[in-house]
Amino acid sequence: MGQIIQICKTSLGVALLALPVGAQAKTESFADQYVAARVAEIGEQDRLAVQGYLKLQARIPESDILADRLFDASVRAGDMTAAVRAARARSLAKQGTAETALLLFADAWRQRNLDMADSAADELASRGSLAFMSPVLKQWVSIRRGDAPEFAEVDPAFNGVLAYYTTDQRIYFDLATGRFAKAKLGLRSIASQSGDYVRNVLLAGAEVLSGPKDDPAFTQALMRAAVGTSAATQSVPKSGGKLSPDTGLSAFYGRISAALVEQNQPEEGLVLARIATWLVPKSVEMKLALANALQANALQAEALQLLASVPVESPLYYSAFEKRVDYMIAAGQIENVLALTKSELARNPKSVATQLLRARALQAGGNTSEVVAIYSQMTQSDDFATLPPRQQASYRLLLASALDQANNWPAAKIELEKLLIADPNNAQGLNYLGYALLERGGDKTKAFALVKRAYEINPESSAITDSLGWAYYLQGNVTAALPLLEKAAKAAGPDVAINEHLGDVYWTVGRRRDARYAWRIASYGTEGETADRLSRKIDIGLNGRTP
Repeated sequence: MGQIIQICKTSLGVALLALPVGAQAKTESFADQYVAARVAEIGEQDRLAVQGYLKLQARIPESDILADRLFDASVRAGDMTAAVRAARARSLAKQGTAETALLLFADAWRQRNLDMADSAADELASRGSLAFMSPVLKQWVSIRRGDAPEFAEVDPAFNGVLAYYTTDQRIYFDLATGRFAKAKLGLRSIASQSGDYVRNVLLAGAEVLSGPKDDPAFTQALMRAAVGTSAATQSVPKSGGKLSPDTGLSAFYGRISAALVEQNQPEEGLVLARIATWLVPKSVEMKLALANALQANALQAEALQLLASVPVESPLYYSAFEKRVDYMIAAGQIENVLALTKSELARNPKSVATQLLRARALQAGGNTSEVVAIYSQMTQSDDFATLPPRQQASYRLLLASALDQANNWPAAKIELEKLLIADPNNAQGLNYLGYALLERGGDKTKAFALVKRAYEINPESSAITDSLGWAYYLQGNVTAALPLLEKAAKAAGPDVAINEHLGDVYWTVGRRRDARYAWRIASYGTEGETADRLSRKIDIGLNGRTP
């Protein structure tokens, strides 16, 4: 901690040198306060850090370093008032970023100061990778003013990023301006796509279009497409008019937040998610977006608290519940997950989805016997035969995997064969059975036919591509094997099995350096027998044959 404090004092000293002499004299006595605020921030006591930075900034408003520190701590703490203050200081010092422009836009929007909002959108237009958001923000300003022209579809050749991120926004624009016929066309075109942003616009459409003069079958279809059959049976909220511009604008911030998190920019993603929930605090959709960003920024406690606040009657209740389970499993909180799923099953004993989540937690905790019992009960229930073949296959695949993990391969093999009877073109089932036969010394001809068929159905799967490449290798056909394994490794990244297979083939064709490189990638994070095997290959080659 001493080194950290020394760095903090040095940083403040450098900042003070840039200030006028009078300001230096005024602030030198505050070095210890700055250190205390930094220590609080480093210790993840963000609210305490915000308090410290606010006191310092009140005395040294011209410090851009304090403005930066205050902005970051305020966003983590969820103190949007303090974040706006820091953003204004950044802007006045000509140190504004895309995130500060987006926050200042939202602040002006909330105050109904549309001229200031327009100005912030113009500033955003010169702020790097998020500049594409500016036309959408300006369109929302025009809609709120009541003089919005129709937002034209963007040509991907002209601006591919804006075209991509306005697929749902154009629907929101139509819902907010009463162009309901056009909105319906957009909703139909997007309904078959996946992603949280698709779900959110479908739910918004279902709410706006659920008035007494509309087609209830259409709105229920939107609900089913958004959240599935069980959640869609709940009543659709009725807005009784046009979409609120706040909803559409917050959805835009929420979508970009998710994209930033996915692109390994969690801090920027958190800024936009905070703004999204600030615009519409009661929006469950934006709570889920914020939880996603919080989790990505290691703020799990707040993420779980936020997800737990989603009411049972919400169509997104189970989505929030599933996220809670996922986050807790990732943190190793298996006992907490088991208690949570037990409580949920007491509330809804017939919930198959909750049983699946409970089984996932048990499997993560190594309790394979109870996992097998849960999946077996599901496949033997009276309702199982009435399920669609694809759903039957997914349950059998889960059971087969659990049986395999429990070292009961004969029973797992039977379940996989039953799976393929119900769903002969199930690529996962074909690949699982085929690869297992290759590895376990089963019928090699049958194994090859299974993985080849799986690849024909889903050639983009890295796991299936690896299986076919490995099958060719075991046949001695390295010419066919190598390009498949290279393709699989490129798609899968540092996957252990795929990179080990690729290394074996490289070695066989005489590419020793490439082989060792692939084995090193495969060895990252391994332990036990797998780590020892890969270490031997790196040291002495395949089967002990040195170059």
